[in-house]
Amino acid sequence: MRIVFCGNAFSDMPEYLVQALGGDHEVLVWDGNLERMPTNIDVLIPRAIRIGAAEMERGCVRFIQQFGVGLDVVDIAAAQARGIPVANVPGTGANADSVAEHALLLLLMLLRQTNSAQRSIRSGILGAPTGRTLAGQTVCLYGLGAVAQSIAKRIKAFDVRLVGLTRNPGPIRSRQFLLDQCYSRERAQACLSQSDILMMCVRHTPETTGLVGEKELRWLRPGALVINIARGGLIHREGLEKCLGDRHLGGVGLDVYWSEPVDPQDPLLRLPNVVATPHIAGITDASLTEIAEVVAANIVQFEIGGRLQHIVA
Repeated sequence: MRIVFCGNAFSDMPEYLVQALGGDHEVLVWDGNLERMPTNIDVLIPRAIRIGAAEMERGCVRFIQQFGVGLDVVDIAAAQARGIPVANVPGTGANADSVAEHALLLLLMLLRQTNSAQRSIRSGILGAPTGRTLAGQTVCLYGLGAVAQSIAKRIKAFDVRLVGLTRNPGPIRSRQFLLDQCYSRERAQACLSQSDILMMCVRHTPETTGLVGEKELRWLRPGALVINIARGGLIHREGLEKCLGDRHLGGVGLDVYWSEPVDPQDPLLRLPNVVATPHIAGITDASLTEIAEVVAANIVQFEIGGRLQHIVA
């Protein structure tokens, strides 16, 4: 079996997969240059590089397996037209827990003004800046899935008020996600207008692209914080920049971006009230080990002509 990782992002993935497979498989890393693309690829694993019809045909790809949840980079229609199965790995278990921990990290960094604190360290300043406490704040989880549930279990210990925003609200979901209140998307204004912190946990689809724009951001309380560990396209960038610029938002924590990898010179990254990490929320030892085991099992099933799991196309 020829297994090809495309792109140089998420550099530790191949090693974890090799360990999980534990057999005689050829695992290659391709840099994304179409002219240098290997051929006769049994399994193609995308890593932040667009996989369209040209790549599928040039590589003679037989199966596309994502090493995680998101399939934004895969042209699903092109794969379907060529009879190429596409699978992902659900964002549950260790992955959801890892993303939840990272969401809290970004939030606490904003509350304690980490950027300013680092400047104080470099300038020899003691006892500044003054941070904000998380206790007593109202936190909105936008999207109620595995990651939101992991966040809810952890953030409740900080003595917050927790509200949820979802397509299908109800008392069962409120109990499941430890919510004080649960709102439908149609009642987004009522939910966001009481929120000090917005955490984006929504799955990115064509329907949810630009889900949160300037209007929705201005519904949040003045000085609110926004955390995005889901997908960059969920938030309208121009609206976000306006709300940061006039200080309606107190800060933003980003692990995902509108284009990845993010441009190091992106002016957004230079704002004092923005904390940013390079799409590493789900990149932990526990998460990669668990994902690799699922991917390896699917590769074995593909090799023997068995039933593939988590097929999306």
